[in-house]
Amino acid sequence: MFGRKFVPLSKKALVSGQPAMFPVYDKNGQLLLKKGELLNEFCIKSLNENQELFTLLQDFRTATSQSNEREKDAAYHLPSPQKRLTSVENLLTEVYQSPTHSSSLSKLLAVTSRLKMICEKSPDASIAKIILDDNKNYTVRHAIHTAILSCLTALHLEWEEEDIRAIISAALTMNLSLGFMQDALVDQQEPLSQEQQEKIKQHPEESAKLLRHMGVKNPLWIDCVLKHHECLDGSGYPNAISNDQMPSAAIIISLSDIYCAKVSGRGYRHPIFANIAAKDIYLVENQLSRGTLIEVFVKLLGLYPPGCFVRLASDEVGVVVKRGERVDSPVVQLLNWKDKENFISTTLRDTAQRSFSVKTIIPPQQVVTAMDYDLIWKN
Repeated sequence: MFGRKFVPLSKKALVSGQPAMFPVYDKNGQLLLKKGELLNEFCIKSLNENQELFTLLQDFRTATSQSNEREKDAAYHLPSPQKRLTSVENLLTEVYQSPTHSSSLSKLLAVTSRLKMICEKSPDASIAKIILDDNKNYTVRHAIHTAILSCLTALHLEWEEEDIRAIISAALTMNLSLGFMQDALVDQQEPLSQEQQEKIKQHPEESAKLLRHMGVKNPLWIDCVLKHHECLDGSGYPNAISNDQMPSAAIIISLSDIYCAKVSGRGYRHPIFANIAAKDIYLVENQLSRGTLIEVFVKLLGLYPPGCFVRLASDEVGVVVKRGERVDSPVVQLLNWKDKENFISTTLRDTAQRSFSVKTIIPPQQVVTAMDYDLIWKN
């Protein structure tokens, strides 16, 4: 190949919806794809028609090195899951502030990669973030919360890498066209105006348009954004589609969206306890024939997910730090009480034991605590 050093390229390195990390050549040294060009299904199919694909050795080394550094920075350089999730929140906020900026797509893809790695490495800490977050920066935080649950569900179901990334990206951008409208709605006491209702009804299609404008080609990503408010009984919007048109990924995002909204609360209502939210979803959504996905979703979270404050049968109070083998038996770290204030102790309780079983969830506002998220979920 004209004296240049080429290396064989695995076809798995070509991911739909993402820019090419390096130029792609055929066995004769003919350039098939430029570095940075956005890949789509048609493009990948065309490339795969070649028996062998190659890239320049130096380009491959550079791309691999840069990728490794980005992943290491995202997953390991920051000291705790809390700080890693904060970095994700800051980056996604930039995207929502300027969705049409030329850098927004690359930022979105970086957020997707970082969030996936955090969920893989620290699943319980990720769930605790959902339960413990307040309503500040609601728009971005709700998108991240929904993406966390969608990612954990897809990981549990052992989906392909490309589909996991697509469902995370879709959850992060499902409300992109609304901008920060949700931040205002969190505290709004009066009914939605006609203008607000119209904007909400149109946001799946408008968000999909924005994503296409940004250069997103992944069909599952776009499809999930379009259908995350559709319902299996045809009562959803914007197109009231039927059961067989709902992809599993869109259903998972819908379930995650509903659950996160319930446990977060609004200005006009308090958050719903996590166990009640899970039971509501199980009872109501099961009537819409979501079946196995509902069971997986509820089992994955448990009735008392990490971040919940609970009172035990022993009358001790603590915070759930880890899910257990059963949905009703998490691991709880106790609170120590002193002078009407409390702090986290190092004592753990396995609530699978009857004497330490969970008796009830306690509202966070009743627990005045010096609890440090970073000290509980360190990794």
